[in-house]
Amino acid sequence: MNNNQANWIVASLIFSVISMISAVSANDVDLSKLDVKSLVTKMTPLKGTTPAQWRVVWTDDASREATISWTTAEPGEKHVVYYRTESGGRKGKPALSQECQSNGLYTITQPKPPKPKEGETPEQAKKRNPPKKIAPAYYHHARIKELKPNTRYNFVLESDGERSREFYFRTAPAGGTEFTLIHGGDSRSGHANRCRMNLRIAEQAKADSKVLAFTHGGDYIATGARWDQWRLWLSQHELTTLEDGRVLPIIPTKGNHDGGKIYFEVFGLEEKTKRWHTTMLGKDVALVTLDTNSPGGGPQAEWLEAELKRLRPAVRWLIVQYHRPMYPAVKGPATHAPIFCPLFDKYNVDIALEADGHCMKRTVPIRDGKKDSTGIVYVGEGGLGVGQRETNPDRWYLKDGGKAGSAHHVMQIDFSADNLRVRFILMDGSAWDDHTINARNL
Repeated sequence: MNNNQANWIVASLIFSVISMISAVSANDVDLSKLDVKSLVTKMTPLKGTTPAQWRVVWTDDASREATISWTTAEPGEKHVVYYRTESGGRKGKPALSQECQSNGLYTITQPKPPKPKEGETPEQAKKRNPPKKIAPAYYHHARIKELKPNTRYNFVLESDGERSREFYFRTAPAGGTEFTLIHGGDSRSGHANRCRMNLRIAEQAKADSKVLAFTHGGDYIATGARWDQWRLWLSQHELTTLEDGRVLPIIPTKGNHDGGKIYFEVFGLEEKTKRWHTTMLGKDVALVTLDTNSPGGGPQAEWLEAELKRLRPAVRWLIVQYHRPMYPAVKGPATHAPIFCPLFDKYNVDIALEADGHCMKRTVPIRDGKKDSTGIVYVGEGGLGVGQRETNPDRWYLKDGGKAGSAHHVMQIDFSADNLRVRFILMDGSAWDDHTINARNL
């Protein structure tokens, strides 16, 4: 037996209590009443070089590439992913491996010292109320290429000999449209409800084997420069992992609360070149991710038009996602609307996924700023934990076929060759809205 085979067997046997999330099923409990404090003990603690806060990230060709990432409390020296296809088995071919190409210290800003009271020196103020120092943490990103489409990959994380349990994810198909995406945004506050909605995401994937990935519409945390908030989000994100170790790849979007460098460090993105990107879910489905925190015109508009022109009519389904809504149910429209919407119309985008408003909405189909059966349906607006707002249902695009409401939710988008089925799934698993969009004849 060679070292790779031995390593894989050892990794499969290591299944410690600390790194294991217990089986909590949304079907077994009322999530609205779940005591989420008990879940904290099930999340992997950041300690030494124990791999924690795992995630799989998609930004390019999801059928052949993936970034597998995790966090450790100490920097370590060697960080590697062992992976293999489902068909190999323990006695099959040796596990493949990929050493992390990117490792580093998360950008952490330490708390400022307290202000002295009258007659007090800075040293006395610091002694009276010593600031709590934030412990360092380290990111690790293994970018894996040359994967096989529509294939299950089991993987184990290792940092300086410390190993995770076995996880797995499935790559996107090379072609075709028979799969499902989960979309949601705004998990920045309401941490208990964030945990509950993470369990809802896992339950949706457990109940439907066609669920392929999770697209996040932004605003993961309240203050993007604060590592303590990202640390909590990343640990709670472990709850989206299924009981059998399945990890849903995440396709990230940047929200207005996600400023600073940590967003890029969490998802292994180049700050200058990956603010907007296209994720190909096989050759027939394209998800274009935009950044409503960057100017809509200039480089982003130029890239967007070139990208949409390249994709249409080559793909069957063309989807866009971003944070600030173009047709909001609560706030005013994003300043990007006069730039983005005409391009969406010109290239016949099928559906726009939005967040930011802390509510639920589905517009009528819109083209050239008017209701039009050939237009684009805009859906959103974020319910992954954040407190929900009251909508304004009198807006024309929410009437006469549109819909608006307020509740924690995710959207489940089922693809087929002929239509998209879009459902708003509430915390209890019921559907608030169930809408079908027919494919265009292009």
